[in-house]
Amino acid sequence: MMATTRQSTLLLAALFLGSSQAYVSMTPPTQQQQHARRAPTTATTALQVGTAMQPPSVTETEEYVDEISPENPLRVVIAGAGVGGLALAKVLTKNPNMDVQVLERTAAFKRFGGPIQLASNALQILSEMDEDVYNNICKKFTVTGDKMNGIKDGIRSEWYAKFDLKSPAKDRNMPYTGVIDRPDLQEIYLKALPK
Repeated sequence: MMATTRQSTLLLAALFLGSSQAYVSMTPPTQQQQHARRAPTTATTALQVGTAMQPPSVTETEEYVDEISPENPLRVVIAGAGVGGLALAKVLTKNPNMDVQVLERTAAFKRFGGPIQLASNALQILSEMDEDVYNNICKKFTVTGDKMNGIKDGIRSEWYAKFDLKSPAKDRNMPYTGVIDRPDLQEIYLKALPK
């Protein structure tokens, strides 16, 4: 039996949230739900996580898992080629049982956005997710966690608050916090994805 889109959605939710916690409803929203969200009153299909629907049983989830293979992969669609969407796509493409597609509304990648901070714990996770991607991030990365950090207003010379980012990272043998330009991070992930 081939898994339907709804079953694939259930399975994906079960895989990420644990089968006893994941339940997804692919039902048209009620008029009351539409009004509460101030949505148009036309009937549309909405993905609702955490509805009153009963979660799938372990047996039900295992049934779908048994059907997934490289020949019959779980189709995963990721909406958005931002940093989060691309990072998720990179991790999921490592699994031969998943067919991953990233949808983006822009026609082509364009450099847009400024620097973003990646804290030590985020960098640690990135290094565990994919060492090659992490190494490429480090090439474009500016470390700030080994310097004095805090809040200033740019007018006065004194700090409103200071915080130590170096000691916690050093104590836990983690990389130091720093910044990378968002377009550089997106480009690293784009180049790392299979064609």
